[in-house]
Formats: sequence, structure tokens, C-alpha cells
Amino acid sequence: MRLDKFLKNAGIIKRRTLAKRLSDEGNIQVDGRTAKPSTVVSPGHRIRVQIGMQIAEYEVVALAERPVPRSEREDYARLIHSERVRPLSDM
Repeated sequence: MRLDKFLKNAGIIKRRTLAKRLSDEGNIQVDGRTAKPSTVVSPGHRIRVQIGMQIAEYEVVALAERPVPRSEREDYARLIHSERVRPLSDM
């Protein structure tokens, strides 16, 4: 399944166009490599997403063919790690 479609269907990112833009900007990695929106993901892959100052890492548990309800999102993508980074101006 395409990365941008998975991120949207699993509820990690609200819109597929936003997932595509973040990926094009280099803010999404799959298994440690910068990923394009068309990157194929499958169960077991690790996805790292940076939106602004928030960084989150997920493990793909199962593929979601359709958008899943909020209560079922853990069945498709398991949150491994989440952190908030400081902006460069604070360093």
C-alpha cells in the first residue's frame, strides 16, 4: 500500500494531500530512509513522521484499506515513540 494512503487511512495524518506534502518535504521516513508518497509500506515497517516540532514513530501492524474509526487505529499503527523538539532559536 502507498505510504500517503496508509497514513490517511490509519488516522496518523488527516488528509492524503498533507501526507504527500510532508513526504515531498522529507519529513517522513520509512525504516530510517526518507520516503516518497508512493513508497510501499507493509506490516512491520517503522514510519517516522515530523509535523512541525512534533516527531512520532509508528510501527505498521496491518494495512487499512479504508479510513478506520478512532477506536480501531491501534490495530493498524502502533505508536512507538513521540517527542516534541525545541525550535532552533531556543538552542
